[in-house]
Amino acid sequence: MRHFFLFFSLALFHQLAIGQVPPAKNVAANRITQKITIDGDIKPQEWTEASILEGFTELRPRLNDVEANAHKTTIYLGYSDQGIYFAGYCKDSKDSISSELAGRDGFGNNDFVGIVFDTYKDRQNAFEYFVTPLNEQMDAKVAPSNEDGEDFSWNSVFESKTKITDEGWTFEIFIPFASIRFSKKELQDWGVNVVRRRTKTGEQFFWNPIDPNVNGFLTQEGYWNGLKEIKPPLRLQLSPYISYYANHFPNPEGSDITNQVNGGLDVKVGLNQAYTLDATLIPDFGQVVTDNRILNLTPFNVQFTENRPFFTEGTELFNKAGIFYSRRVGATPGSTAAVLNKYGNDPNYSLNKNPGITRLYNATKFSGRNK
Repeated sequence: MRHFFLFFSLALFHQLAIGQVPPAKNVAANRITQKITIDGDIKPQEWTEASILEGFTELRPRLNDVEANAHKTTIYLGYSDQGIYFAGYCKDSKDSISSELAGRDGFGNNDFVGIVFDTYKDRQNAFEYFVTPLNEQMDAKVAPSNEDGEDFSWNSVFESKTKITDEGWTFEIFIPFASIRFSKKELQDWGVNVVRRRTKTGEQFFWNPIDPNVNGFLTQEGYWNGLKEIKPPLRLQLSPYISYYANHFPNPEGSDITNQVNGGLDVKVGLNQAYTLDATLIPDFGQVVTDNRILNLTPFNVQFTENRPFFTEGTELFNKAGIFYSRRVGATPGSTAAVLNKYGNDPNYSLNKNPGITRLYNATKFSGRNK
């Protein structure tokens, strides 16, 4: 009987707790018709048409505390025919602003503000854009099959400027519609949330409150309602490159230096709002990290992390049951060792060429997700 009473009490408490979860916040999507200059200096007359987001709630370290007025966050959000405008005041004392140069997609020990767009309102896929007080940008794509939830190897193009003042720091961001995917519906509602971090105090705040006991932060998003007549533009991106390598190999008889020049092109074409075609011609993956040597004493193959951008972006669509393993693409030719074993020490043969790597000349990828 005691067990039943305990179970009943816990169930009742759970129902009460669920009933106390505040409803999702909503904000109207206002179209901006006047010109806004992205310079980090928020001019009130430029942002009169934008919606205002305030009343942030603390996630950590003090759950559900209301943001103090001394470091209040005020956000402006609007859109035009070309893209999304996002700006804000982050009140703070100047000596409390944490800022350092960490590089693209490097949070470091920086304060930051970010916005999350769930454009299809499916609570599974989203796009994230962040900026630090020194105007360093971070962006990521959220998908349910990403191991860490957020894929920071995904990069888009957006414009941002920041400014540090005696009363805190300000930022202005413009995200062109070409940098984000969404549907063609005449009237749309997007999931949205805004996050701010103050590094020196370890505080993190969200516009729509986040409960750490609820699975997933996209399931706790607010809503940006009433985007009208926005049309996905042509998504076309060309990225040519040229690289030069000088390789030095220690040689007892003298220096052995080889030179190599590479060039190629990456192409991204949006076929429609859901599908994208990616192609790369003579890709150069020399900038990615190398693999550690691993002594494998198990009967199973070692699986290395994929770091090549072409094989990371969008491939969450293929990561089902571990069937697709992209590191097999471009692996060392299987016959390299066999050739060495058979002919390497045979005086009757001269081994002129035995490539240790597979050179990729072209790769094409067609990916997308429909409704």
